[in-house]
Amino acid sequence: MKTIAILTFIFFSTCIFAQKAHRTIDDIIHQGDKKAGIYRVSGTHLQTAVVNMHYGSAKILSVMDKKVLQNANIIQIDLVYTNYPKDQDITELNKQRILNMLSIRPDIIKNRGITWSIVRQMYCSSESQAKMMFHGAVIYYQPEQGQLLNKIEQEEYAALPIKDDKKITDKELEKKFRDDPVVLKAFERNNWINPVIVADVTCSMYPYMEQMAFWFLLKMNKNEEAYIALFNDGDGMPNNQKAIGITGGIHTIKTKEYKQFRENLLHSVSFGCSGDREENDIEALLKAQKENPKAKEIILIADNLSDFRDHELISKVKTPVRIVLCGTKYRLNVQYLNLAFATGGSIHTIKEDLNDLIGKSEGETFKFMGRKYSIQDGIVVENISEKIQM
Repeated sequence: MKTIAILTFIFFSTCIFAQKAHRTIDDIIHQGDKKAGIYRVSGTHLQTAVVNMHYGSAKILSVMDKKVLQNANIIQIDLVYTNYPKDQDITELNKQRILNMLSIRPDIIKNRGITWSIVRQMYCSSESQAKMMFHGAVIYYQPEQGQLLNKIEQEEYAALPIKDDKKITDKELEKKFRDDPVVLKAFERNNWINPVIVADVTCSMYPYMEQMAFWFLLKMNKNEEAYIALFNDGDGMPNNQKAIGITGGIHTIKTKEYKQFRENLLHSVSFGCSGDREENDIEALLKAQKENPKAKEIILIADNLSDFRDHELISKVKTPVRIVLCGTKYRLNVQYLNLAFATGGSIHTIKEDLNDLIGKSEGETFKFMGRKYSIQDGIVVENISEKIQM
């Protein structure tokens, strides 16, 4: 029976990871709108591109970074309009606005990896006032990984404290990482002793690895020894040469010393960006498991905005995986929920811990991070049609 269950999970997880049902424009419209006084661009580590339109019109006037967006990892699109005339139904106008945005990139509607929000601005009481407000869309994205992005992050990593004598108070630490302190918060809430840590150090993960460095520098008990595996998806290997389970680029160290951790971190990121959007998370977990056979759990610091390509190896992971998910502001990557579910592990975000996944049974529905999920055919799926009242 256990073999059948594992095969069932592999089959269905392969389906859900490899194929996502295409979304329609009606799916976007029917999710409802969010109300805001005046729309403000969200503070985030992501890049933003503005799409300008006129009040009452679907015509696109201008698009920032249109060329860059062709190969970027688009995370979120906010379609923004005004509540004038008051409470008027402009569904058809917004549909046309969305359709016109297909000229920016043809997959922005059907790709469920892109989250859409429709934002209605409420602070307007006249047509002249409405015409002064922003109409159009704001696209939040990660640029294609390349030499420029790698150079910027290399400089940031090099600026990390060199010695372990840096003094910083908890208040200063909180101020420094106030935008997205997920790594620090997850480690504070959970008593992980002598941790076995696997961390994604591909491009765009610097804000979270900086937190990891400061945790190691200031928070970790100096009597503890941490095993840390840093993976970069192949040490700069060309994408067409990456093979499941043997991509490499996994750099490990077991140490109490911040200096040794820093050296390993700088070495791991020196090979450049990984090149594509999928990473070798499971391969790195398997290496950590092999080198720590007595470990009761493995902590994975994962990029929620990237998938992992080697999901077919999940059945080989026998140790519970505690996943610290980085970058969950716009959506939650269901791949990682399934990894935690399959290994008897857990999910950790800035404010929430999902520790009881292993206890979920077939057909059971649960809430996490403001969304509903259920167990269907042995895997975790998001109930997209159900909206939770917050």
